[in-house]
Amino acid sequence: MRTYQNQDLIVYWKPENCIHVANCIHNLPSVFNKKNRPWIDINGASPEEIIKLIDTCPSGALSYSLPEGSRVDPDLGKGPGSLHYRHEAPQVEVRLMKNGPILIKGPSILYDESGAQLKTGDAFSLCRCGKTKNPPFCDGSHRY
Repeated sequence: MRTYQNQDLIVYWKPENCIHVANCIHNLPSVFNKKNRPWIDINGASPEEIIKLIDTCPSGALSYSLPEGSRVDPDLGKGPGSLHYRHEAPQVEVRLMKNGPILIKGPSILYDESGAQLKTGDAFSLCRCGKTKNPPFCDGSHRY
């Protein structure tokens, strides 16, 4: 996991979960730019704008938390993209993306074909085209 931080916000990126659906790049290019290194400029927009975008991350690859002393409204920092977010009642959403992955949101346990536990978490992006180099997770290879 990679971490980007300023005085008001900490952004976490899990590259192995990222399916590069371009949600962040298209909706907040001042912060998320894959041509830049690092590709996340945490000072490129207000913490509130970044939080609102991360709350819409389809794969769960991006999350955030508020550091001690943050000036951000603590209630805003409790959304679905929060590192500490938990659903009040266990509920899982499964979404098939057109010509893309299967997105699973909600507390889940992922098992392989032999019954061995692969991963637990609140968001998975599973490949359904078979082209991924990181099975069973989508790595965006379907675009090529």
